[in-house]
Amino acid sequence: MSFGVAAALLLALVPVVVGAVAWVRAAAFWRRPQRQAGPPGHVLVVRPLAGADALLSPAHPRATCWFAVADRDDAAFPAAEAACAALRAAGSDAEVVLTGGDRGLPNHKAAQLAFCLERAGDSFDVLVCADGDVELEALEPLLAPLRWGAAATWAPPVETGAAASFGDRASHALLGGSLHAFPLLAGIDPRGLVGKLFAVRVEPLRRIGGFEALARYLGEDMELARRLLAAGERIEAVPLRARSLVAGRSLATVADRYHRWMLVIRAQRPHLLASYPLLFAPLPGIVLAGLVAGSAEAILLGVCGRWLTALAARHVAHRRFAPFDAAVDALLADALLFAALVRALASRQLAWRGRRLSLARDGTLQVSREPRPW
Repeated sequence: MSFGVAAALLLALVPVVVGAVAWVRAAAFWRRPQRQAGPPGHVLVVRPLAGADALLSPAHPRATCWFAVADRDDAAFPAAEAACAALRAAGSDAEVVLTGGDRGLPNHKAAQLAFCLERAGDSFDVLVCADGDVELEALEPLLAPLRWGAAATWAPPVETGAAASFGDRASHALLGGSLHAFPLLAGIDPRGLVGKLFAVRVEPLRRIGGFEALARYLGEDMELARRLLAAGERIEAVPLRARSLVAGRSLATVADRYHRWMLVIRAQRPHLLASYPLLFAPLPGIVLAGLVAGSAEAILLGVCGRWLTALAARHVAHRRFAPFDAAVDALLADALLFAALVRALASRQLAWRGRRLSLARDGTLQVSREPRPW
């Protein structure tokens, strides 16, 4: 066997092995019994909203809930008012909070959370952040570990909205048909944190600077996790799926989302960049290596392994068993993620919420006036 063929086979084998390990650990994670405990003090649920389709879920827990909207002119304001009125009619404590502008903070979501944390003062012990498209019901699984010493918890997000567009289909493939499906990743790296649905105790949050210190980063959730772990705190993933109902996105919108995602990795966790073409979107590299080495076996091994990972991801994301759809998932997910990686490596510029922004080398987010190379 030539060196080229051996290298191609090894390249194809690595994601197969990692995918198998991820499946075993994820299976153990989702079988783990949920802890039972009462609320760890007073809980505030904040739903940061922006845009016409910001609030899609009608379900909310029985807790104090603030709908954070920039101002009355924001397209999210009518939906926030309607949701607030429905909660009040059901006897819950709900309020629409106008956060104003970003106060010079480039990350709009983190700026909204910073405003709410400041407004809350000492009235709450725990802050729960839930994006507007998350179907939010029972919070007990998310809150229980906080009673046992965790500083923050998070729920792996899955997309359960209808695939009403090709953009939706591509996003479903990545989040529910690849190694980057968070229900799989939660078993590998439970100490990470994904900001779709998370809870954090206010005391350790304030000690690391609150959300205002995070609002200068594009990946505020990743920076929150880094700071908490550096302070000796514990983060715990919980076996609860954060179901996102978002639907109707264009492919360009989805591509922009994962471009931002890859920019976060490049700026804030650059040591992970190599794992994307090797593990998370391996098909292009495997096929290329197999063609160069003239090894059909390597290509077949890589394709079959990637298909099995897609089936495993579909299972833990609670998507139906569909072998053909899993094959399509593998192709769409790897193409989408690989394109996002190439785009993020080419430039640190991005457009987000109507503004042109740039990522500095230290990972901070800045308003950009002139395009600059990385």
